[in-house]
Amino acid sequence: MSTLLSYLAFAFSLVCYICAGSLYVQQFFKQSSTLIKYAQPSLMLALIGHLGILFLSTQQHSGEQLSLSFVATMLAWLVTLTMFITHKFIRNLLFLPVVCFVSAFIILIDLFFPATTGITVTMSVGMIAHILLSLVAFGLLSISMLYACQLAYIKHQLKQKSRTMIGGHLPPLQSVERILLQLMSLGTVLLFLALVSGFIFIPNMLTEGYAHKTILSSIALCCYTLCIGLHHFIGLKARSTIIFNFLGLFLLTLGYFGSRLVKDFLLT
Repeated sequence: MSTLLSYLAFAFSLVCYICAGSLYVQQFFKQSSTLIKYAQPSLMLALIGHLGILFLSTQQHSGEQLSLSFVATMLAWLVTLTMFITHKFIRNLLFLPVVCFVSAFIILIDLFFPATTGITVTMSVGMIAHILLSLVAFGLLSISMLYACQLAYIKHQLKQKSRTMIGGHLPPLQSVERILLQLMSLGTVLLFLALVSGFIFIPNMLTEGYAHKTILSSIALCCYTLCIGLHHFIGLKARSTIIFNFLGLFLLTLGYFGSRLVKDFLLT
């Protein structure tokens, strides 16, 4: 029964994500579309189905397992939910379709290539805090990367005096820049707290299994800190901000998912 519910949740979420993404694309290029009003309900239903996938996944596995597919699916849900909520305050039409299609792709991968191994841990309060801080920091910094791309796109459109800006499809430049810095700052603080909690509650942070994660995360932390500092004191061009965000997110992704990709997929 749970397997049937899982397949139904996967199918429901996949269809809703694709519908929502397609409708947001129409809204970006053709604001007069009569189907636009169904975009937000479709995304809301997709998020509900996505949450159902996460819930059913936890019911099917005994113990506390943090497999690659489960973590990726959880992060996709967190990022999509955040973008859905913030869209009510600032227009995110540039990358809402991207978020929808990426989430659909991730749950599709989870459906056809489920991870059969994971890291089973005894969940102490400190471990839970470390994991939650790491996940939220990664999610915020992923969204920060999207805003950095949007910032560069808006500046390019302003230079070209594009009609896309005149039509009001994109948010004000200053609003995007402000939110970008807030997300990057908050994500950096949470990443720092995640590393500190790891050193406090995980005794083997610098051993063979965790050393590369710790080192790469620390380098990413320095990268984000440098970006924020340079932006505050001398200002940074949009291209430089994208490079810093991309490098930091790449290091975090490599540190967290690199060894898991081999363990969960290549060795199964």
